Amino acid sequence: MNELTKRIVSCVLLMMIGLGCFFGISGWQSSPETHRTSIEYLNEKQATVMKLTAASTAASAAVSALPGDTGSAIAEKLADLTSDFLIVLCAIMLEKYLLTITGYAVFRFILPAACVLLIVRQFRSSEILAKLAFKLALFGMAVWLAVPGGITVSRMIEATYETSLSQTIEDAQSAADDIDTSAGSDSDSDSEKNGFWSDITSSVQNAVSGVTEKFEKLLSNVMEALAVLIVTSCVLPVLVLLFLLWIVKMLTGIDFNLPKRKSTV
Repeated sequence: MNELTKRIVSCVLLMMIGLGCFFGISGWQSSPETHRTSIEYLNEKQATVMKLTAASTAASAAVSALPGDTGSAIAEKLADLTSDFLIVLCAIMLEKYLLTITGYAVFRFILPAACVLLIVRQFRSSEILAKLAFKLALFGMAVWLAVPGGITVSRMIEATYETSLSQTIEDAQSAADDIDTSAGSDSDSDSEKNGFWSDITSSVQNAVSGVTEKFEKLLSNVMEALAVLIVTSCVLPVLVLLFLLWIVKMLTGIDFNLPKRKSTV
């Protein structure tokens, strides 16, 4: 086989790979059914965030119903956590969309472009084209693996806290019910005789103190659950992407840092 025949065969193979990525794999990667397991996991995670948001909101409203300013600080903090849960929810939705978008973009544009560069290189002896195609392909694979890799690591971490997250939701709902029960007993106590007023007041204060301690523990658990969700939904995907880009940099020498402005003397 002479040199020209080798080049023609290489071009045909590269063209088949590029067309396969463009017409075949890109459509497969853009299908939600391809990422069904990951999407189901993200849907469950989204449901958990919604439950925690509703539970913390209900708990905040319940604490606000306590007499005086006993639980006002706890109620305000629980209410403030709603905005943080919204950030986590947006991150989960973004991951869900990127699952299909990144795979489509990589196999529809980046990898076919690398194949085109290699085809052109067969007829032009240029090492720059080969290096550019290699770097482009590695960068595309890093982008493609970033979201699934982040989801895999997140699932490993969240498996440890799955029970505690469910328990936190149950505790929030239970604590809110306790507040309603306590409020009902307070209204019943108003109809008692005046001779028993001091005893009733003392029992109500003890009940409020116990409920406040319960909500303080609940606040701590909710903040811990939020920290886990922020790490697994916001921090880990970014770290996985940076790690993959670091590997690409080590293999290709691509510098992903922004160019620094030179100081003029």
